[in-house]
Amino acid sequence: MKTRSLLATAVTTALLASSLVLTGCGSAEGSPDAAKVETVISIPVEAAVVSRGGISSLYRTTSTLEAKEDAEVNSKSTGIVQQLFVEEGDVVKAGQVLAILDTERQQLNLAKGKAELGQLKSELARLEAMYQKKLVSFDLYDKLKWQVESLSASVALSELALKETQIIAPISGVIARRHVKVGQLITEYSSKALFEIVSQERLEAVINLPEHQLPNAKVGQVAHLHFAAMPVKQAKIIRISPVVDAATGTARVTVAVENSDLTLKAGMFAQVEVQYDAKDAALLVPKRAVMAMDNSSSVFVVNKDGKVERKTITTGYESDTMFEVVEGLAEGDQVVTAGQASLKEQSPVQVIAKS
Repeated sequence: MKTRSLLATAVTTALLASSLVLTGCGSAEGSPDAAKVETVISIPVEAAVVSRGGISSLYRTTSTLEAKEDAEVNSKSTGIVQQLFVEEGDVVKAGQVLAILDTERQQLNLAKGKAELGQLKSELARLEAMYQKKLVSFDLYDKLKWQVESLSASVALSELALKETQIIAPISGVIARRHVKVGQLITEYSSKALFEIVSQERLEAVINLPEHQLPNAKVGQVAHLHFAAMPVKQAKIIRISPVVDAATGTARVTVAVENSDLTLKAGMFAQVEVQYDAKDAALLVPKRAVMAMDNSSSVFVVNKDGKVERKTITTGYESDTMFEVVEGLAEGDQVVTAGQASLKEQSPVQVIAKS
């Protein structure tokens, strides 16, 4: 702001000086002294020196973080919730018990089945001994054997029903939502989940890359994620869709970021920067110096005589503040960065500030 004020003051001073010169011309027409005064008026400008530095080829867009893996936990059994072992935000492992339903009915069914099976097995053992002595028919023995096998399967189902009164985490992750409470009646295979679990040790973000950028993108390429209140995180491209959406002219590209400390959360908004290439010693010019017109770019260069020459340049990579100069300038050239509107070819200038 200080430099801008200085430039504005200098411009005003130059205009006043110009006005005085014109007045002098009117009162002493043809005076050689007046002509001399006109030639020394220089236009104040800001300038910068073209130098070498690092710059990257980037594509910027926005996306939302998504969990790599998530699961809705449902019940395979019907019953009243007896105990809850986790709350929202708790970290759980696959196979961990999250809740238990009332098991009284399942335990009674299992006990009844085991008792009947034990009795039937004893009867089968007795009948088998008789069958070996040819005292009973094969059909009678075979029928009882089949009944034992059938009841054994029923007991196994009762054991499974008892086991399924435990609500188990199918994946490792964090409890994102708990939709159940103690005393609530749960029905088997209900469409409403009891818990929602998200695995956040690795998060993903999907971006839509324009078709013309696709040749630059490769799996394994580095991307950077910027957040409103967190440090920048490094990510990598893990998937590139093989098709382009005809309606938008873009392809889905997925980037992944490691999150072992769980500082990032699914649903967070991020600005994604995909870095295609980087140059350490590129010729750089400030964006403020570049004037765009008729699909070409140009700058005003201050020559050794203190006058400006307009030069057309070819630009390459760009950052927030700089352009890479591919052609048209040399290292050490001094270019005008403020005050261009008052200039034309060979205008005399006075550099009052360097940026």
